[in-house]
Amino acid sequence: MRDELAGAARDLAAYIKALDDTLVGAASARPAAEAAPAPLPPPSGPAAPADMQSLAEQVRNCRKCGLGVSRLNAVFGVGTFRARIVFVGEGPGFQEDHQGEPFVGRSGQLLDKIMETVLGLKRRDVYIANIVKCHPMKNPADPESRGNDRPPTPDEIAACRPYLDAQLGFIRPACIVTLGSVPTKVLLSTDKGISLMRGKWADYSPGNGAEPIKLMPTYHPAALLRNPNLKRDTWEDMKMVKAFLGTLE
Repeated sequence: MRDELAGAARDLAAYIKALDDTLVGAASARPAAEAAPAPLPPPSGPAAPADMQSLAEQVRNCRKCGLGVSRLNAVFGVGTFRARIVFVGEGPGFQEDHQGEPFVGRSGQLLDKIMETVLGLKRRDVYIANIVKCHPMKNPADPESRGNDRPPTPDEIAACRPYLDAQLGFIRPACIVTLGSVPTKVLLSTDKGISLMRGKWADYSPGNGAEPIKLMPTYHPAALLRNPNLKRDTWEDMKMVKAFLGTLE
């Protein structure tokens, strides 16, 4: 695993070095209609830790679906409430269920490498959450078995979706990055797969008359571990996010 992550980081550094000049040239040649989206202003006013803590307590006590009964730990989220960028995954796996924190396994380690190498950010600088807050298991009676993961069902997603919407409403990030098909389909209300959606800015609508938030879909880090050929597309997506964040400075 360590060798795979080190290799991915080396590939990333080499690719970014070659990609920078290409992206600069492409940006200058981009027609006005395809320009990067105008940034949202940074959130004003103080952060709302009391609200988020109350919401986290609701998640810990939630039994709206069977996931709340079978999981070991609710996985609310991690990072700063003042994040300019929120990463959203599908749901907790074995390691996350045991530790109560999102993206702490191999995929999480690669996500950390991507954030640090491309965006110059650490986990404490962003916010990371999932569509569902509890581990979806093939066999809920055996949470100690590995390889017990499954995608969340539509009913489980519907039960948990309000928690994520509330998190995004409290944080009000400048942009969201969805990791994989499930969070992309849920937040954008689309049936298109990630290969068709990645690399294109879209709008997440918080509702209640709030301004839309820019959203960039990209591949889940687990997909990169399975198929290294997807790295190039992911690095390009993250460079677009970096350029967008740069306009906020």
